[in-house]
Order: sequence, then C-alpha cells, then structure tokens
Amino acid sequence: MSRHKLLSGCLATLPMLLCCMAGAAAPQNTTTLKHGDGKADGKQSLGGSGEMITFSLPSADAKVAGLRIHGARYGQAQAPRESFLIYFLSPDEKRILHTELAPYSLFARGPEKWVEVKFEQPVELPREFWVVVDFRAHQTKGVYVSYDKSSKGQYSRTGLPGVASMETKFGGDWLIELLLENPNPAASGTAKEKASPKKTGADAR
Repeated sequence: MSRHKLLSGCLATLPMLLCCMAGAAAPQNTTTLKHGDGKADGKQSLGGSGEMITFSLPSADAKVAGLRIHGARYGQAQAPRESFLIYFLSPDEKRILHTELAPYSLFARGPEKWVEVKFEQPVELPREFWVVVDFRAHQTKGVYVSYDKSSKGQYSRTGLPGVASMETKFGGDWLIELLLENPNPAASGTAKEKASPKKTGADAR
C-alpha cells in the first residue's frame, strides 16, 4: 500500500481520533516501559522521515496513556502553531493502528530533556507494535530526539507509514518511552522490556 493511500485513510479518520493536547488529563498512576539505560548518547533530527521504535506490552490488557520523548526543539523562538504526528503501526509496518496529534509547543529550545506527551484517552493496542513520531522536520523547524547506545539499536529504525523503514546509523535506540495506564496505584513505576530480536516489516510478514 502506498504512503499516499495510508495517509489519506488516516486523515479521513482524523475527526474520530483523540488528539493529545498540552492540558489533557492523563492517568495519575502510570508505569513507564523503556529500553536501555535511559541516558542520552547523542541526538538526531530526521527530515522527511520519522523516529521508529518497537514495543511489546507486558499484558494483553495494558493500555498506552502517552509517551516520554527526550529531545529539544530547534528553529524560531516561538514554537510553530502546529502539531506533530504519532503513529502506531502493526509489527509488519503495513497498517496504521492508531494516530495521535500533539502540539509542537510541548518542546522547548535549549538542552534536551524528557517531555511527556499525554493522550486524552488511553489507547488499546495489540501486544506488539511500532511507534512512529513524525515532526515533519526541515532545516529551520524540528526536534532533536536523543538516542541511547546501551541497547545496541535492537528496537529502532527510521521511516514513515507507507515508506520502507531503514536501520538507524548510530547503533542505538531512540529515547522514546511508553506511559502505560496503571489501574493499580501500588504498582506504579518503571518497567524495562526484556531484550528480544527486532522484527522489521520484512521479518513480520
């Protein structure tokens, strides 16, 4: 399926999608699902592509309440009055499972830091999926996203829906983490996903 058809289908359903806004309420109790040691070893901005990272949920009933992204905006002092896109793709990268929008203003210029992107409603997804973040970056507008080399790039790629993904060139994984809704307040905290071979679109077919 072409990227044009995938994006057209996504845009056609935008009125039904729940956008994540700066003031949207998120569950008070969440668990963070992460890869690696969480320490930045570098940063990169992708023009014409997106940051991709795969996750496996700890249980079938787990819901995604948001993301944590380590990065910083570049460009004009005032953030663009526009949103960036967050796609959730099937393991084979062929289907868009869900789409969220988030305001560029969540990111500030300056040193990279953790930014929480909170969804208005928790998202139900299959156990395995890809997260793709598209800042629609170019030379004078975008976000530098940090990466972590401790996990050896097992989970990350670059790409967009409808475009063949590619391996990263820095031998690491994007510092993008999942916020999972936690119905049990006593269990809040951080969970590290067990290492497993990364499945690309070709592997999952």
